[in-house]
Amino acid sequence: ALFPQASAKEKDQKLIAEKLAELNLRLDQLELMLSRGPYAIGSAFTFADCALAPTFFFANLMLPMLGSKPFTEGRPKLAAWWGQVQKRPTVEKVHAEQQQALMERMQQPAH
Repeated sequence: ALFPQASAKEKDQKLIAEKLAELNLRLDQLELMLSRGPYAIGSAFTFADCALAPTFFFANLMLPMLGSKPFTEGRPKLAAWWGQVQKRPTVEKVHAEQQQALMERMQQPAH
């Protein structure tokens, strides 16, 4: 619901506020669930990190476009995890692929 709002000419501020409130609640829950790290469930990089990293690539880009604070603000465990996971070569590769796909998508004409 939020992705189309980031580039909408006329943003639905009510929808954005509702969805950001839901997202922030889930981010706060994730903050409570994360281990002390450096990864999602402990000292080893696992499938949990593999699942979360691509999602947070988009959160990192989209939330500021929607007028939201960074997802790591006020969430020290999430901030530490994000900082650590981005250093992984595999995550760097996935994020580069995501960046390329996003750039290609943005160059396509609107439907």
